[in-house]
Amino acid sequence: MDEFRLIDAHMHWHAHEQLDPAVLNMVKREFPFLFKENIDSADPTPIIELMKKENVEKGFVINYVAPEVMGFTFKTNEWVIDFCDKSEGMLIPVGGVDTKSHENAGELLRPYLETKSIKLVKVHGPHQLIKPNEYLTGNKGLQNLYETCQELKIPVIIHTGTSIFPKARSRYGHPLYVEDILIDFPDLKIIIAHGGRPFWTMEFEYLMQKFKNILFDISGVPPKLLPNYFPRFHRYADRVIYGSDFPSPGVKGIRKNAELLNSIFDKMGLNREVKSKIFYENANKLIKT
Repeated sequence: MDEFRLIDAHMHWHAHEQLDPAVLNMVKREFPFLFKENIDSADPTPIIELMKKENVEKGFVINYVAPEVMGFTFKTNEWVIDFCDKSEGMLIPVGGVDTKSHENAGELLRPYLETKSIKLVKVHGPHQLIKPNEYLTGNKGLQNLYETCQELKIPVIIHTGTSIFPKARSRYGHPLYVEDILIDFPDLKIIIAHGGRPFWTMEFEYLMQKFKNILFDISGVPPKLLPNYFPRFHRYADRVIYGSDFPSPGVKGIRKNAELLNSIFDKMGLNREVKSKIFYENANKLIKT
């Protein structure tokens, strides 16, 4: 692979003690290296060492509040801030809030957002058990969250597609729910994660063509399946940001995943300028604003 500068805009690192028991057992089975003797889940050293070895400049650490499915409470925000503070500036904190329980959800996050302690917010329908457009049917907390993020120019990452975790409900991951948000909050910076894979990729591509101001977080998409899932990818490739979803089943490594994607991009005929946007520039702009 050409040695592009590389940012991973979608990584998962969480407090083990907050994980729901069913999720914890699944993670232990899939990623035993995370549970070696004496490993402290609050210590970013292992992921920092990996990133340096693979020449990855920065990584977005995705966290959010999802007590019913994942076990994460509002404390996850303090955890991810502290975790990233110990990373020599290499890790970018992403947080969230339970909009079902707090009508003032955006105001709860405001102190973190105003100080940029949290640089992006995650809305995960299948894990938070909400439709991303649920403000239309009475979720005042979600309305307040979007209003606050739009006001403060904080990007919002919205999960689309399925989730394999035991209590997740994938029906909340339909990308067409995002259309309402794009219409009702036109100045809100939105990143759509995963492209609706595997069921709703056509609907996702419709959104990318209709709305020219949204970004596509490509994490969770197996590189070899990308051309089949997204046949119109070349039309919006300059609005894609690279994410590995590491650690996740099937992901060999942060740079290895990028190398596999780079090979696919070469076959698609994407030029170096567009690939540089995907692997570095688009993500870097998000954290500079």
